[in-house]
Amino acid sequence: MAQSRSFKEYLSNRFYNELFNAVSDYMEQNHSNLDVSSRRVRNIDSAELSDINLKHVYVENLPGMKIAFDVLLEAEFEISETDRHNDRHDEKTQWFKISCAGDLSRNLDNFSIKAVEVYDSKDKQLNPMSDSLVPIIKSEQLEAVAKDFLERYYQEALYKPMAIDPNILAKRMGLSVELKHITSDFSLFGQVFFADCETEYYNKEASEYTRTHVKSGTIFVDPDAYFLRNLGSVHNTIVHECVHWDKHRKAFELERLYNENATQIKCQVFGGMKENKVWSATDWMEWHANALTPRIQMPLTQAKIKAAELKDRNLLSL
Repeated sequence: MAQSRSFKEYLSNRFYNELFNAVSDYMEQNHSNLDVSSRRVRNIDSAELSDINLKHVYVENLPGMKIAFDVLLEAEFEISETDRHNDRHDEKTQWFKISCAGDLSRNLDNFSIKAVEVYDSKDKQLNPMSDSLVPIIKSEQLEAVAKDFLERYYQEALYKPMAIDPNILAKRMGLSVELKHITSDFSLFGQVFFADCETEYYNKEASEYTRTHVKSGTIFVDPDAYFLRNLGSVHNTIVHECVHWDKHRKAFELERLYNENATQIKCQVFGGMKENKVWSATDWMEWHANALTPRIQMPLTQAKIKAAELKDRNLLSL
């Protein structure tokens, strides 16, 4: 997933006709109520749509692979007035909001339009997503997002200090973990597969890459992480990939709508974050996984409890 995909562009290419027809039908039924000023046309007898231009798409993250989204578009149309003497026409533009919904697990084949209205103001999404369908998570929300993750997959960690077993976490999420040498130079320490596919791993004994079939929901972790780094790093890698699975499947499915051969997210050992001002969708996904993983492994409230216990224990030993 090296490039950012645009959900707005995808909608414009695939569902232009549906959106055009929805606005056209609205105009046919509500032409007399259109709030447009014209020196030529005082009473609008008809409005004929000529073109639409998608401006913005505001996406709300729903459970599973479902999304709701408001499409803001600019409509170009002609209004006309007819009387016994002559016809008067004028060309106008108006912004509309089209409320839509769909399921990415069904490739948006169930795309539906819920409502059409003249755009007035932006509604606030409870769980907003970017145009690349990456969740928008602010720094101050990270603890709450990590807590929500644990409430769904590892609730007991919220009640008392404990180590998160990444293999149990993965199993609860329906994921499987396999130790594979991903590359010959250890440049990738983990990857999660979002679709069944044929892939390669590095066979160290044969010093060559070997093809194998993997199922969706498989996590590869390079076993060299045990030796070149440490066990904690391996646990961190598994949780990191679990975060990708939970938070970024919709961004991946958008990629699949553009490129049906997409299968996985790969995480570099020394990938870091770009220093330029504009981050890509991949940059944000890595930031999410890097920022959420330690908060999942050590929830803030339980970390404070454990720290207080250790402090008291040390004071008693003095």
